[in-house]
Amino acid sequence: ELRPRFYSEETFVKWIVPPAGKRDEAKLENPQGWFDRLQKDPDVVSYAPRLSINAIINQGRYRSNVMITGIIPAKQTRVTSVEDYMREGSLLDLSGGGNKIVLGSGIVKDLGVSVGETVNVSIGLGEARPFKLVGIVHLGNEQIDDSIAFANIRDVQSLNRTPGRVSEISVALTDISLSKEKASLWSVYTRDKVQGWEEANAQFMQMISIQDIMRAIMTGAILLVAGFGIYNVLSIMIAQKQKEIAILRSIGYGPNKILELFLIQGLLLGAGGGFLGLIFGLTINSLLGSYKLAFEVGKSNHLPISYDASIFITAFLAAQIAAAIASFLPARAAAKLTPLEIIRSDG
Repeated sequence: ELRPRFYSEETFVKWIVPPAGKRDEAKLENPQGWFDRLQKDPDVVSYAPRLSINAIINQGRYRSNVMITGIIPAKQTRVTSVEDYMREGSLLDLSGGGNKIVLGSGIVKDLGVSVGETVNVSIGLGEARPFKLVGIVHLGNEQIDDSIAFANIRDVQSLNRTPGRVSEISVALTDISLSKEKASLWSVYTRDKVQGWEEANAQFMQMISIQDIMRAIMTGAILLVAGFGIYNVLSIMIAQKQKEIAILRSIGYGPNKILELFLIQGLLLGAGGGFLGLIFGLTINSLLGSYKLAFEVGKSNHLPISYDASIFITAFLAAQIAAAIASFLPARAAAKLTPLEIIRSDG
């Protein structure tokens, strides 16, 4: 559920293609070749070349260390959804160059500047250059907002004295599942490092996998406890209703009818518990969603809660399956009872 907060609906994957070698010398060997290849690939929705460099921004006696990312605004907005996180201005204001810059909200706060003012940018090569602040971006991550900056790629290339240099390319694919396949395929043709989004975010994906495993274990444990509860209720009910079972058998109810009777009771217990669980879950989700965090997740400072109907339907069906399994065992035991066995046990 986090993906829609950071990527647009049309963007299925953000594929970063950083080069091999030292980051301070990062560059693609043949960026134009990549552009031609990506332009012809039917699986590519869009791509955005970038050049990232470290810099120092000064405003009076205040300074801040930043990572400036040079972009082509029109292309960048088609690959990522950073534009949605602009507090002031737009990434498109960087179009055409002219030494304009967009800063993270944390940097703006540290420097005490506002849109329209000028800041000085230096990378240690020659004198600092003035850049006009045209926008403020707020991604909700303090570490990123304290160090992120965007400018037109031509301005960054000029500032870095590396005309034409590109350090990475972000690629949006039509299908997220193709990223690994495409990365492997394109790696054959280049010495540049090509990564699918899963590899580029391996630690994050591992964390998600661990969370999925823990959630599956907890869900299984809850269903197991609920199943034992239904089993115990039906077992006690059958033990208490043996005389009634004997009467039903004596008036013509066969084993299958007895099995059906208690199985239906178990399923009704499961359905009732499932509906109560849905109401309880929606209530808890609503309360958790209204709780304010000390930090932001995407655009919001509330817990991201999914109300996807498929989640609730799956949970309800899982509860019914658990109820059916738990009900079958005592129901089958009841179906095997005969009037003679019941009379003997009472005697």
